[in-house]
Amino acid sequence: MRVLLVNISLDAKLGGGTAERTRHLAVHMAKAGSACEVWAMSGNSWQQEFQAQGVMYYITGCIGRRFPLPLLNPVRAWRSIRKADVIHIMGYWNLLSVAMGFMALACRRPFILCPAGEFSSIGSPQRIKKAFHFCLGRWLIKAASGFIAITALERELIAKVASVDEADIPVVCNAVVEPEQSSVVSIPVPDEPFILFMGRLAPVKGPDLLIQAYIDTPAAHRYPLVMAGPDFGMQQELKALVDAAGLERQIFFIGFLDEAQRTAAYRKAMMLVIPSRSEAMSLVALEAGVVGLPVLLTDTCGFDQVAAVQGGMVVPASAEGIASGLQSMLAQPDELPRRGERLKAYVLHNYTWTATVQMMLQQFARLLRTGSMMK
Repeated sequence: MRVLLVNISLDAKLGGGTAERTRHLAVHMAKAGSACEVWAMSGNSWQQEFQAQGVMYYITGCIGRRFPLPLLNPVRAWRSIRKADVIHIMGYWNLLSVAMGFMALACRRPFILCPAGEFSSIGSPQRIKKAFHFCLGRWLIKAASGFIAITALERELIAKVASVDEADIPVVCNAVVEPEQSSVVSIPVPDEPFILFMGRLAPVKGPDLLIQAYIDTPAAHRYPLVMAGPDFGMQQELKALVDAAGLERQIFFIGFLDEAQRTAAYRKAMMLVIPSRSEAMSLVALEAGVVGLPVLLTDTCGFDQVAAVQGGMVVPASAEGIASGLQSMLAQPDELPRRGERLKAYVLHNYTWTATVQMMLQQFARLLRTGSMMK
């Protein structure tokens, strides 16, 4: 099977979870014997990995910032789409998705739309989003041959937005690869046990909620808080909040970490906190879980199973909710390693990329045979 994957970015630093998901889908589809090509507007942090697995890729380049315009080569795009059996488009609020969807329709090739959590902002009061949805997005949704949700909750939202039956929308969760034991990686973290945040310093990731919760939880002050992730315009504001609380010696901003550094940070931390206001399904929760790190996350992260398997806690997406979770988990610090082991066992049993990609390829094959991805 020939699969064309489309995503706005392949940048490990700026692309977030959708870039990581696209990377793993491409690599593991290639390992499963599929011919795979990836298109994006920017990045390619995994060029060598793609080349090693025979994954073709093309970076269009773009102009603009808010809704960047892809510098699409229409002849090259046409050829790639014509060669593909299935086009998988990830993300909604971008013009590359629209352009590739339109060309797939013109080529009579089925395209699958995976919003990756982005349908949650349909109905946004922002004029530019309203205009995009009215002029382009509604057509993209109507023209799609099918949809893929990352969580059961997202499936409900897709069904509502697209006016389709939930039973026709498969759920293909995020997954993870168990990292190998590697050589010592240098990262600027305290030697003592610390609480970890891993993600972009952007409002949707809720770093302000975590810092306020940490400030309001005296029990947490016994442990440093490490904020790892690239600045998306909030770091100055967050540092001002820290300075006003007099905790500048307790809270560390260490910037972007690559994959090996993230793994090293997970292994050194005592717990991970994911204070996101909205997530399709938190990939960093899986990354932490697979190395045995317990997780405190909000109920908008799409991974409530953490609480069900006693691998951490799920709390409301507010400073008060996160503070309550910190207080509870830190009241039993000796229990944290056991929580981490329970989460690791659950993640390894249920969320591997090999199994995830096999399920997705089966769905694609069924679509090509019957016109539907569901039995």
